Amino acid sequence: MSKLLKSAIKTPKGAVKVIATFCPAELKPATGTAGREVTLEQLKATAAAIGKVNDIYLQHPAHREIFSRIDFLRELGASSNGMTRAVRVTGPSFAGKSTALAQYGQILERRGQMKDGRKTVVYVSLDRACTTKRLIASCLEAYGDEYSDRAVEGVLRQRLYKCIARFQTEVLMIDEIQHMDFRSSERDDATDMLKRFLDDRKASLVLAGNENARAFLESNVQLSNRMVTPCDINPLDRRNSADAKVFRDFIKRLDDQIVSAGVMPEPSNLTDRRILLCAHEVSQGLLGRAKNLVRVALENALNRGATRMEPHDFAVATREWAMPLKIISYNPFVSGIRTSAADYREASDV
Repeated sequence: MSKLLKSAIKTPKGAVKVIATFCPAELKPATGTAGREVTLEQLKATAAAIGKVNDIYLQHPAHREIFSRIDFLRELGASSNGMTRAVRVTGPSFAGKSTALAQYGQILERRGQMKDGRKTVVYVSLDRACTTKRLIASCLEAYGDEYSDRAVEGVLRQRLYKCIARFQTEVLMIDEIQHMDFRSSERDDATDMLKRFLDDRKASLVLAGNENARAFLESNVQLSNRMVTPCDINPLDRRNSADAKVFRDFIKRLDDQIVSAGVMPEPSNLTDRRILLCAHEVSQGLLGRAKNLVRVALENALNRGATRMEPHDFAVATREWAMPLKIISYNPFVSGIRTSAADYREASDV
């Protein structure tokens, strides 16, 4: 189909517009063999190829903003009064928060700022039901402390401060910060502990987490007054031209990198507007989730011996991965994209 076909259907909730995407004939693979038996050798080859794709990192504007904000925190710390502040980085799962924090450490390594045992930034991921003591212990574990939980909280805090000084740490990046909000009676204590840490001027903080982390961090106005402008990562809106361009460019670069890595011999034309619309629908504008969709489609294409990913592979990925895992309730590659009347008018922006 050269153009997106459009129609309307009725649901129990009223009229819903549907953007038709691929007809049955277009969902039949043009390369490879659908449904062929997958050998152990093929599984090994596919796993190796997927490993290469997992290693692909594609920087985008939201990540660049996070990197810039962390650089700013470090400059504040290096100023004459040694000011320490925090930055909030929140967003849905697979928005790319943890990826950004991991990549910042690699950026510093490339800059030569993590040499001679120095830990300029330290990444910590919190477990569920995390107390203030457990937070400090988790930070100590990141430094390799084998006795991180064998003391009272005050002693552990002083040991952490010594580690920060010894390793010349400028920023602690604390991920999954929402896990400190597991019991409302301790909410003030947890945020007060973070405020006190900043007041002690040992290091700045990156406080990352999901949407629940926002309310938790906003619950203490004194902590908020010690934070710089947030770097929250929100889903990309296909109705916004700038967001639509970011999504399209990300998918295109991913397609290009898959070919460059030798995983596929030819591009998969992932910038087809229908593929972009469907991929955005499945991922809800989250680039990490979009990459996972491509990864699962690629797995299917490799196992059937295809030379490129096709709409067939994305339909299979949605049916066998996204729908069973409740990422989406229907398959837009097969049944079209369900959208409201307002969204329908702007659906071709992607």
